[in-house]
Amino acid sequence: MKTGSRVATALRDPFVASVGILVVLAVTGLVGVAVAWKGAAATLVVALQLPYLVSGAIGGLALLGFALGLLLVQTRRRREARERAELDRVVRAAADLLAAARVTR
Repeated sequence: MKTGSRVATALRDPFVASVGILVVLAVTGLVGVAVAWKGAAATLVVALQLPYLVSGAIGGLALLGFALGLLLVQTRRRREARERAELDRVVRAAADLLAAARVTR
């Protein structure tokens, strides 16, 4: 299987696509914090630092928190779906075993 084909197949999965978008958002938040840090560190005048801190640092942290929070929700949903599927398989296997035991009586 070609690498491009693997990537295309992986991107069709909604979980992978959402994780990719959330990682990009988290990196963007980190870049916002870094730009704010660099801008605020360029001067000792608080009045000139304040716009960097308000727009860059707070916005970047908000975006980072939002992205990481949604990433946590997505991973929990994926894990819970796998656990439900596994439980359904166990219940089906038990039902099949019970049905087979009734037939052999």
